[in-house]
Amino acid sequence: MKSKLFFLLSLLMVSVLVMAEPKPLRVLVLGDDPMMVSDPASGSVGYATMLQPLFDAAVTVDVQASAALLPSDPAALLQPAKKGDIVLLCKLPVEMEVEGKLQSDVYLDQLLPIIPLAKKKGVKLVWLTPACVRYFTADSIQVHRQGIYPDVVRRLCKRDAQQLIDLEQLTFDWLTEAGLDSTAAFFVPVQPATPVAAHKVAREGVLLNEAGAQKVAQLIGDAIRADKKNVLFKRLRIEEQSSNEKK
Repeated sequence: MKSKLFFLLSLLMVSVLVMAEPKPLRVLVLGDDPMMVSDPASGSVGYATMLQPLFDAAVTVDVQASAALLPSDPAALLQPAKKGDIVLLCKLPVEMEVEGKLQSDVYLDQLLPIIPLAKKKGVKLVWLTPACVRYFTADSIQVHRQGIYPDVVRRLCKRDAQQLIDLEQLTFDWLTEAGLDSTAAFFVPVQPATPVAAHKVAREGVLLNEAGAQKVAQLIGDAIRADKKNVLFKRLRIEEQSSNEKK
């Protein structure tokens, strides 16, 4: 009787341990944001390559740049995605032709078909607005934003209850608060075309170095930790979740 009870208890403990182990999950990062992927030729490091440490050991982050032009073939964008994936959509290549419509409405029309396609494929979407480049005016005020596209993504996510990480706003706030001198260490130096341009390019940065990639990945992690409804929240490393719950 004791041996049978011991066997049942052992079986129960094994079952609990198996249930406690996180399920394998692939996070597929898709997009056309130059800051997303690394470029060894320029010495830049993509922020998406720094996302892996945010998540538990059963999560695999797969980064794939996409040149699928929307809406010519929106299905091509999600072709690499498999059922069960969480897809992070960064900046996407969209057509610029307006044809009598507001450019924002054109962009929205191009992005909307992605949502039913993802549902059909059984993947979950998280939209990211593109990261802000470093651009300070002569009086050291950060003024550069990414134009119409981020506003369209915000509009889409609000309209269709899509999950959003507003990276453009996060990076803009970071750059503006940190300022000209402090942020230079996070970007690949821009080479001036002429000596006269040296003062101008010292205020610019369009590609991240390793420290910059880690910083932007940290901003993404902070955004996920601040939003328990984010589909990736429960897959953050345990210590990260505990830190969020204490705040």
